[in-house]
Amino acid sequence: MKTVSAIVGLLALVAMAFLASCRTAPTADTAPPTRRELPPLQLIQRIPVPGVTGRIDHFTAYPKRRLLIFAALGNNSLEIINTFEGKVVHSIQGLDEPQGVLYVPEFDKIFVANAGNGKVNVYDGKTYALRKSIALGEESDTDNVRWDEASKRVFVGIVGGIAMIDAATEEHVEKDLKGSGGHSESFQLEKKGSRIFVNVPDDNSVNVIDRKTGGLTKWELNGPKANYPMALDEDDHRLFVVTRRPPLLVVLDTDTGKEVARVPVGGSCDDVYFDAERKRIYALGHRCFLWDELVRRRAGGRIGTRPNMELWCAGIECKNAGDLRSKRARAIYVHDKEILKTRSR
Repeated sequence: MKTVSAIVGLLALVAMAFLASCRTAPTADTAPPTRRELPPLQLIQRIPVPGVTGRIDHFTAYPKRRLLIFAALGNNSLEIINTFEGKVVHSIQGLDEPQGVLYVPEFDKIFVANAGNGKVNVYDGKTYALRKSIALGEESDTDNVRWDEASKRVFVGIVGGIAMIDAATEEHVEKDLKGSGGHSESFQLEKKGSRIFVNVPDDNSVNVIDRKTGGLTKWELNGPKANYPMALDEDDHRLFVVTRRPPLLVVLDTDTGKEVARVPVGGSCDDVYFDAERKRIYALGHRCFLWDELVRRRAGGRIGTRPNMELWCAGIECKNAGDLRSKRARAIYVHDKEILKTRSR
């Protein structure tokens, strides 16, 4: 039996547009950069997280305070990092297999989904004091957490569907949105519509749930299995689903549910992000590698979500990532497993 005995840090990867942003801003006559002019990701920071052991799960960020917050599932803790100072500034201990985490600036609250006891803990965003623990059921396996600006609700992936929490009152909205029955993994909410796209790896499908009517549609993946990560390009009607068996990026048309492309990615991918500004997809996973010209050509010619789309797979051993965005730069913080220590017992 192998066990992880140490976790050493986080990597920050950011497009070199950060450096360009320090120069003179482009004029109205300046053409936007072409695909080949966009630089690759560059390592800019490494942040140690001492004392944290075991698996790390999902991330959230608060760019205004330069905070990165992640669920240390194997350590049963929540770690808060100040990216400017480059260190952990607070740690919340005694959680029960924390998975999903979400910071809501409007209410200055942090929502943490605990898979072990099926509870969502709500913390004060300044003091980190526990405000409330909301029970969603011991067998709910609470996981991914999302924010819906229109309803001011926190959406939580559970077994059998999606639970909702009122961010102001911190109350569980009684009627959950029902899916096809399996565990809900990554999901994305439309901002201009009422649909929720939900990965359900138990039956290798995507559930499409209408959050107004509760209506359910099921899209089969037809071959690929273990669909965990998901990203959405709502403007161009494309849903990006990453599977693990085999490791593929499957692109679906959100109008029809039909597959329009598939591209190989690194194994055990657990998070994927769509960068609308740079027209890139960031797929991150264990033992993944950077696909350069091959994937760029294939993605640009086959995915068709936007002109000259790129696919980047981070070239490090990593598990999960969270984005930290600002007007001047966009960073992707990645848990670095490259120097994890393992031992046999």
